[in-house]
Amino acid sequence: MSDAVRDATLTEATLRESLRSALAARARSVVPASQGAGAESATLACLFERDGDTHVWLLKRPETMRRHSGQVAFPGGKRDPSDATLLFTALREANEELGLHEHHVDVLGSLDDVVTFTGFVITPYVAWLRAPFEPAPNPEEVARVFSAPLRTFATRAKGVFPKVGWHVEGELVWGATAAVLRNLITVVAEVAR
Repeated sequence: MSDAVRDATLTEATLRESLRSALAARARSVVPASQGAGAESATLACLFERDGDTHVWLLKRPETMRRHSGQVAFPGGKRDPSDATLLFTALREANEELGLHEHHVDVLGSLDDVVTFTGFVITPYVAWLRAPFEPAPNPEEVARVFSAPLRTFATRAKGVFPKVGWHVEGELVWGATAAVLRNLITVVAEVAR
């Protein structure tokens, strides 16, 4: 990861527009749901500025959930049959889980699809908060909400990303969430050069 992410040399507007352009220009890796042998799903990596750092919202699933219990994730979930698009799925889930409405965010684009070990095909979307936002977590779906500086995930271990994930705010960020963050950090590093 370049020092540009750590130094926050890009202004919020410059980073936001550079990310939008980079996401639109790149050839995204798309995995058909049939290849993932599972359900289509979508997540929303929601970025915002705090104290000169770009942060991302994360949540921890309750231990009582049937799938992915206790895991750190982005807002998101399985596509409902009534969802017109996967972007709609990501926005619907962010609203259900955090009270984040579509008008709160500026959707910048999407990252490479990620297949989970449970067979879900996740299409991750990247968005930027339009204004300060205080999450209102749904306790049935969210045990905890926290944010972390994006630079936290730029940490390398011996020249490569950590194989398992990162410890952030007392939680382990791993699995599909870590894969999405690696992809996001790669794009941020490209635009920060």
